[in-house]
Amino acid sequence: MATIADSAVVLRRLDYSETSQIIVFFTRQHGKVRAIGKGVKRGTKTRFAVGIDLLDVGEIVVSARQERGESLATVTEWKATCSLSGLREKLFRIHGAQYVAEITGQLTEDWDPHVDLYDALVSALVELSEASEALGTIVRYQRRLLEAVGSLPRFDVCVLCGRAEDLTHFSSFEGGMVCRHCEPMQVEKLEVSPVTRRALNGEAEPSSFVGAFGVLNYHISHLMGREPVLADKVVSPDRRRIVE
Repeated sequence: MATIADSAVVLRRLDYSETSQIIVFFTRQHGKVRAIGKGVKRGTKTRFAVGIDLLDVGEIVVSARQERGESLATVTEWKATCSLSGLREKLFRIHGAQYVAEITGQLTEDWDPHVDLYDALVSALVELSEASEALGTIVRYQRRLLEAVGSLPRFDVCVLCGRAEDLTHFSSFEGGMVCRHCEPMQVEKLEVSPVTRRALNGEAEPSSFVGAFGVLNYHISHLMGREPVLADKVVSPDRRRIVE
């Protein structure tokens, strides 16, 4: 068994027994780690234990098999180091943070390190804990996540013919924008307004965040094989249908 110490964010947790939890961590140096926290919910005479909470940021020590594979690691130490109490002060903040955690857990592989993505995740959670609006932070993180896993689409040219003009639709299957000349041949596609396309290319304005979120979430849903559970909490389907 190998002992591993790292910084980590809690992406997901599941009660395993009255005293234990199965927890999915995203660590800085080792990527996504699934572990069992034995006795983390067991209190003492001087300490009331509530387990390791979702979206906690801290330092972790786990014991893992050398071959790792699909076996669970075991949490031996955990210390929360960053208070994000602001996330729970407003509903849109916690929904945004949970969405970010969900898509990170779904699009990353176990034990596949992404140092820059870990830093981006922590920064996004800190921003959300103080945010007056969440969409700008979420859209930036969607792009960072897709870039890190090698699935960021092309938004600057038609991925079928190379044109930089008349880009009207997005195809997740094709991996980017499609021009009006190639669009009729595509079955899977999503109409994209000029304002939204500019936002996807980094020229974001607050009014364009809804459209950009919709396109990136659409692509993430295709990669996941389902829509993220929290997507409707971040932006309702009715708002996403509006063409800007």
